[in-house]
Amino acid sequence: MDVTIVLLTLVSFVTCKDCYWNARCPYQLFSSKTPYESVRGDLRDENMPNCQPISLWSLHRHGNRNPNTQVTEEINELQKKIISEISLAYENNRTQLTNCFQDIEDLLHWSWNTTLETSPSYLTGIGYEEIFDIGKRVRQKFETLLSGTSDKFYFRPTNEQRTITSAIAFVHGLTYGTKANLTGSIDGASEEDNVIRPYESCAKYQEEVKKGQTVVDQLALYDSSPEVLAVRDRVQRHLGIHYQVTVADTYNLYELCRFHRSWSPKLLSPWCSFFSNEDLEVMEYRDDVRHYYRNGHGSEINVNLGAAPLKDLYENFENATLNRSKNIVSYFTHDTMFEMVISALGLYKDTEPLQGASRNANRLWRTSEIAAFSTNLIAVLFKCQEQGDEIYRVQFLINEKLTTLCPEAGCTWKQFVDKFQIFKNTNFEFCLNKEYLFKPNTNRGVNISIMSFLMLLPILLIV
Repeated sequence: MDVTIVLLTLVSFVTCKDCYWNARCPYQLFSSKTPYESVRGDLRDENMPNCQPISLWSLHRHGNRNPNTQVTEEINELQKKIISEISLAYENNRTQLTNCFQDIEDLLHWSWNTTLETSPSYLTGIGYEEIFDIGKRVRQKFETLLSGTSDKFYFRPTNEQRTITSAIAFVHGLTYGTKANLTGSIDGASEEDNVIRPYESCAKYQEEVKKGQTVVDQLALYDSSPEVLAVRDRVQRHLGIHYQVTVADTYNLYELCRFHRSWSPKLLSPWCSFFSNEDLEVMEYRDDVRHYYRNGHGSEINVNLGAAPLKDLYENFENATLNRSKNIVSYFTHDTMFEMVISALGLYKDTEPLQGASRNANRLWRTSEIAAFSTNLIAVLFKCQEQGDEIYRVQFLINEKLTTLCPEAGCTWKQFVDKFQIFKNTNFEFCLNKEYLFKPNTNRGVNISIMSFLMLLPILLIV
């Protein structure tokens, strides 16, 4: 009997050891680097009985991308230090290595992708697929909107490789399997865009928000909070190496984890093995705080800037009721703009402001849900038959899921006007600041026909 108890105890000990490589439920939410597949719904499942779509307007964040130059340099330097020490410890069978051996082996078999250094912030093949698939689902759901000449469609990106290529991917998905060619409907990107990137030329935002002290102070409070310091210490123990990990190192390790897992077919990365699910929840909060003050409800400037695309939405649907609109209008921008729009709509607003010093586990503002790669706002104007009358209804979806903006049956035209007419008077007078002068690039236009091939080259090299 005693032997049986001992054996059961040993089996229990072995099976309960936490390993990342075979974890049943690894954490899925990684703030603004969350893969779209982890948070999306499916717009094809949302029906509007007795209604026909007459116009669609959408705003998209670009798809999955590479880290920027600064992040790439920092994580490259860190991974070299860590792998060097872990490799040495593994060869010597050092007892300090507390991670599971399979997780360690997976890390040692991992290799750095040198294309990251030559294509910072570029859209990846995964990102292209994300946006392509959204376009394909839009076509499948709203096939009648694809009829008409090319002037009934309008697509516009900002002047970045990742957004221009996202626009190309969306149009590719939208027309895939058809004879339609809508590439010519992609407008040339420009340096200054007051519809989908107004914050770049807004002096008040640049000086008071982007360069302001609030974000810096809140992140400093976060970085020195007991929760974050505890994560740092646990990561140090999991690494089992002499190199002393700082809070900044911990965040860069998190960057390695979340970027590389997003490129894995199984959404797993050995770099994530140094974090528990609870640790990842703590790390996720950092971007929530940063984005809350830089892009979200933390500043009224953000809210005001978010009105710009909504003015365009209102005017497009207003024109549609007068039979002079386009079938599909889609914009491709960045998480900054998308979160500003969310804030202007009053969505995901917490009763109390987010604080860096203490994590609100029950917060509404979660960048994993509202700023994931390829995140989107899709609005569809329908003409419906109700009791013999023809009426308009509007449906809103965020990441292909219904929102609280409208009832399940959609907003009536009056409800839509009541909510959105205020945006028609949007202007940027509040942005004026003589100390800040916007200097546009003289080469404003982008020839999409030429750029289509050039923008796809990095993707072919990366994937």
